[in-house]
Amino acid sequence: MKMETAGAVLLLLWAAVVVVAAESGGLQHEAPGAAAASTQQTCQPDIHTVLREMTALVTEQRVELKYTQTQMETMESRLRASEKKAEIMETRLRASENTVEEQRVELSLTKAQVEKQIEELKKENGDSKVAFSASFAVSENKHIGPFDTAITLIFNHVFINIGSAYDPNTGIFTAPVRGVYQFHYHIFAGGAHGAGANLQKNGQHVVAAYNHKAPHDINTSQGVSLQLEKGDTVCLRLGGGAWVSAYTRHYTTFSGQLLFLM
Repeated sequence: MKMETAGAVLLLLWAAVVVVAAESGGLQHEAPGAAAASTQQTCQPDIHTVLREMTALVTEQRVELKYTQTQMETMESRLRASEKKAEIMETRLRASENTVEEQRVELSLTKAQVEKQIEELKKENGDSKVAFSASFAVSENKHIGPFDTAITLIFNHVFINIGSAYDPNTGIFTAPVRGVYQFHYHIFAGGAHGAGANLQKNGQHVVAAYNHKAPHDINTSQGVSLQLEKGDTVCLRLGGGAWVSAYTRHYTTFSGQLLFLM
């Protein structure tokens, strides 16, 4: 816009100079020496002054044009810098998106692992709750034994059986997990025969409780802690020639519990 304006001004000034020059020459031919013509010629603008003004105006327009070009170059430089920054920001944004996606995947894996661990802990916690206590289920007082050979005592009156590790149909306790277990049993019987029982692990003798026959009722008890692997079995065996009471008041009992996991 400024350049068009400058061109228009120069064109007008040039036209004025041409007109002035023409009028000056015409006056010399029409009335050379007349007083009125001389007065008119002195009122016209000096061509040198007009040229100086035009030169000054052109110089000013060049300066303005140079300034405008400098501003445009500065704006172009800033624009290129902004575009470069935008490219950098876009690269960083893509990198951030990739990082977020990677973190999302890691979080998903971590969540799955945590859920798996929680399920394992729940199962482990459930398996760690193991305890039982039982006696004989009878409607009237009696004795079991004596027999010529040893038998497994089946305590079929269950007081508690958390974890269902004790089987009241067989009298056998089966360890559900690896850990340390504690067992205790109490034997009561009349004195006509010896009374007692042996605790066995996987069919092997571990401890025994026994009391000889006497003129009165007899009692004996035993307790032991064992480290068992998952699937190990524990039971009480009544020895040959011995007996135990199976009274309605449950004087004879067999109990066990898991102390802690291994």
